[in-house]
Amino acid sequence: GTILVAPATSASAAAMTEQMTLRGTLKGHNGWVTQIATTPQFPDMILSASRDKTIIMWKLTRDETNYGIPQRALRGHSHFVSDVVISSDGQFALSGSWDGTL
Repeated sequence: GTILVAPATSASAAAMTEQMTLRGTLKGHNGWVTQIATTPQFPDMILSASRDKTIIMWKLTRDETNYGIPQRALRGHSHFVSDVVISSDGQFALSGSWDGTL
């Protein structure tokens, strides 16, 4: 799976769509990426869920050749991970899977 990284340059959704530029890709999953989650408390962190049964925690970077580093792969589901969210304080994540577990 691949995640495309593009910086947000405007608060307006319409303006943001017109001004987004692809910065790079994050590669780490072996299946489709099904969901990503972010939080304002940690703007350089992304969680991604995948059909490879994992969640990856990414640290975004600002250099020209590397756009993100996988910090940790979270495993535990026995089927596709379809959803992931981050708590409002950024301290917890919750994932949902086709295996029927959270």
